[in-house]
Amino acid sequence: MMLMALALSLQEPAPFTGPCALPEATEAATAHAAACDAAIAASEPAARAQLLLARGYAYNEKGDSLAALTDLDAAVAADPRNVGARQERAYTNNELGNYAEALADLDASAALGVATPRLFTERALSRLKLGDIAGAVADRDKVLAIAPDDAQALLARAGDLMWLGRFADARHDLDQADAIAAKSGDADMKQSIERRRATLALWSTGAAPDAGRACLDAEKKSDFKRPNLIATCTAAFLAAPKGKDKAEFLTARALAWTVGQQDPTSATLDEQMAAALDPGNPDLHANLGYSYVNAHHSWAAVREFDKALAIKESWTALAGRASARYNRGNADGAFADAKRSFELRPNEVALTVLGDLFHDKKDDKGAKLYWMGAYHLGDRDDGLVERLKSIGVTDPAREPAAK
Repeated sequence: MMLMALALSLQEPAPFTGPCALPEATEAATAHAAACDAAIAASEPAARAQLLLARGYAYNEKGDSLAALTDLDAAVAADPRNVGARQERAYTNNELGNYAEALADLDASAALGVATPRLFTERALSRLKLGDIAGAVADRDKVLAIAPDDAQALLARAGDLMWLGRFADARHDLDQADAIAAKSGDADMKQSIERRRATLALWSTGAAPDAGRACLDAEKKSDFKRPNLIATCTAAFLAAPKGKDKAEFLTARALAWTVGQQDPTSATLDEQMAAALDPGNPDLHANLGYSYVNAHHSWAAVREFDKALAIKESWTALAGRASARYNRGNADGAFADAKRSFELRPNEVALTVLGDLFHDKKDDKGAKLYWMGAYHLGDRDDGLVERLKSIGVTDPAREPAAK
C-alpha cells in the first residue's frame, strides 16, 4: 500500500523542498549549492538518493538535462528502488533522446508496482522513438483508462495511431479531445488538434495506386511536389512488411515534407522513425544528424553521426560531425573530421568548416581559400555568401578558383 501511495504521488510531482530544491533567488545560488553538497555528503543512501533527485529535478526545471542526468544516475545508484529517481531519469533521457535507457527505467518502475499516467506517457514516447509503435499505443491506452478525459492524452494517442494506419480511430480521438478542449475553453489545445487533423489529412488522403512504386519514383525524379505524395509514401510505409523497407519509404516522405511541404519538423520525425526501424543503416543516422544540425541541436547531431560512423566511415557523416562539433566549440574534433572527410571526397561542408576554423584564427586568407573552394564545388547557401562578404568577397562568381 505504501508503494502505491508513492506511485500515485509521482503522477504530478510536487515541488521539492529542502537543501537541494531550487533556490529562492539568484543571489542565493552559491550558498544553496554548498548546503546541497553538504547534505548529500552527510546522508545515508536512501536519503542521498532523495536529495540527488531533488537537485536533478531542479536542473531539469532550468533546462539543464545533462547536469540532471548526472545527479539522477547517482540517485539511482544510491537507491535502485527509488522510483521517483528512475522516472525523473527516464524523463531526462527521453529529453536527451536516450530512449532505450529511458525505457529500461520505466520498465523497472513498472516492475516495482508503479502504474501512473506519467509512467505510461513517458514509456509510450520511449517505445515510439524506438520503433515499437504498437507498444506505444498500448501505453497510451493505459493512460486513457486512468484518465479518459485527458485531451492531451487523446491527442498523443491519435498521433501514435496514425503510425499504425488506424486513421478512423485517430479521428475519433481527435473529436473527443476537441470536445473536451471546447468545454474547458483551451484554445491552445484546439490549435494543436487542428494541426494534427491537417497532418492526418495529408497522411490519409489521395494515395496513388501502387504506392510503393510511386513513392520511390518521385524520390528518384526529385519530384517532391507531386500531388498527394505524403499520402502515397504513407501508404507504402504502412504496407511494407519489413523495417528496412518502411525506413526507405519514410526517408522518401521526409524529403517530401522538406521540399514539398516546407515542414522540416515532420521530416525529422520521419527520419527518427526510419533510423529506429533500420538502426543498422548508417545513412539513416547521418540523415537525422544533418536534420539536427539544421535545427541547431548539435549535441544530438554528434550522437547520430557517431552511430553512423560506428557502422561505416563515410565522408558525409564525417562532414556532418565536423559541423556539429564546430558548433559545440570542439575545434580540434571539427578539424580532424573535416580533414578526413575531405580526404575521402572533396565536399562543401568540410571546406566550410575548415574555412570557419581559419576565420576564427583571424586568418582571412585561409578562410577565403576554403570558403571559395566550397563555392566552386557548388555551394550557393546564403550563409556561405555572407561569410565571403565578411572578408571582402562581394561577388564570389568573379573570384578565380584556387590553384
